[in-house]
This record gives sequence, C-alpha cells and structure tokens, in this order.
Amino acid sequence: MIEIIIFLALLFLVFVFFYKQSSSDFNILQIEASNLSTLSELLEESSPIVIRGLGPPTLLTPETLRTNSRIQTFPVSEGISLSKWLDSPPSQILATQPQEMREQLAEEVGVSMWANHTWFSALTESSWFSFLQTLESQVFLGSMGMQKTTALQTLIYPTSGTFTCSLTLGTATKFLPENWEGRFLADLRPSDSPLLHEIEFLDIILRPGTVLIVPPHWIVSMKSNNDTHPIFAYIELQNPISKLATVIG
Repeated sequence: MIEIIIFLALLFLVFVFFYKQSSSDFNILQIEASNLSTLSELLEESSPIVIRGLGPPTLLTPETLRTNSRIQTFPVSEGISLSKWLDSPPSQILATQPQEMREQLAEEVGVSMWANHTWFSALTESSWFSFLQTLESQVFLGSMGMQKTTALQTLIYPTSGTFTCSLTLGTATKFLPENWEGRFLADLRPSDSPLLHEIEFLDIILRPGTVLIVPPHWIVSMKSNNDTHPIFAYIELQNPISKLATVIG
C-alpha cells in the first residue's frame, strides 16, 4: 500500500514538473497543414504554433449552423437565440457567453466529437500519459478578452470571420492592471498601468483554415475584426494537473 502511495506521489510530482516547464523566449512557430507529421516535435518547444492551409472549415460556420434545426433556439445571449443572431446584422456584438453555455454549444454542434477525432492523437503523439489526457471544447460567438492558458495545449480554430489574436508571455501579468482578465491589450492605456510599454506582445491575424496552438502560461485574446459573424472553437488538452490549475484559476 505504501509503495502505491509513493508511486502516485512521484507521478504527481512528474506531472507538476513538466506542466511548469515554459519557454521564456518570445517565439512563434509556423507549419503548413501538409507537414502535420512534424507537429509533435514542435510541441516540445513550448512555443505557440500557427498551422496554415487546413482548408475551409466543414463545421461551425453560419451556413452549417443554420442547417441544424435542433439548435436554432439555443440561447446565445439574454433574449437572443442562435437563429436570431445568425439572421442579425454582422455588426451585432454579443456579450461573452458563460463557459457552461460555450461548452454545451460545442457538444450540440459536434465540435467536441470533431476535436477528439481530428486533434487528440496529433496533440498527444509524443506523450506517455495520453490515457490521462482529455480534450475539452468550447464555442465562442464573438471576441474573447485576455486570459492565461492553463491547459497542456490550447487549440484555437476560427471558423467564421477574421480575428486579431494577441499573444504575450504569462510573466507580463506584473505589468498589467489588476483587472486585466477579459480585457484587450490594445484597449489599455498608460492610466491603466504605467508599465504597459514593458510588455512584449505579438498580434496574429487568424482566419478560417488556420489553427493556433498555445502552450500553458501564455496570455491570449481573440478580437473580432467585425467583418462577419465571428465564431471560433477553443479546445483545451487537459490532464489532472492542468485541470486543477484551470479550476483554481
């Protein structure tokens, strides 16, 4: 019995050690979809990865959502159903939906199943503990303010509209105002924090057909450029340690 406890404790420490590993280099990697076989090697570098050339999305577009009669009454905001939002002018901006609603929508439209079928093996190919890892999916209808990634890998997949994705290292929190979560770096002013100029960040334009994979301990936001109904999938690869970090916040 003691041996089992010691083994589990050591396993826990191994998980914590590898989870805490992060890159201090501000480096963005890029590959084409035709070279996905090299993804597992790039993931070990603990840097964000842009994957281009995936082709037009086959799910989670306004067109595919309209054809799913079962979800037309799904509430996407107070007093607004999915069908009403899809029929509204592209300029209508929704408030960020609660996480529970985003997760439920991902289940309803098949994103969760698609993510497991398409991305799980690619993200866990080099892991010895893939049996302890799971994918958790959300669907965002609109923008997402800054938040720190806590999952082993976070996959962001825009399916409608163009987004400006801002990335910075998690260590930048010491230069941000206390209430930085949910806000956009571009909207902050020196009056919010006098050390904003110390933050190194990069803006990436993400369009349908492109995927961004972000390791843990980075700060990321997705701001819609308001050219159409903005939609993206937010998929997290979790294990018990990263899940605990997500819950604790």
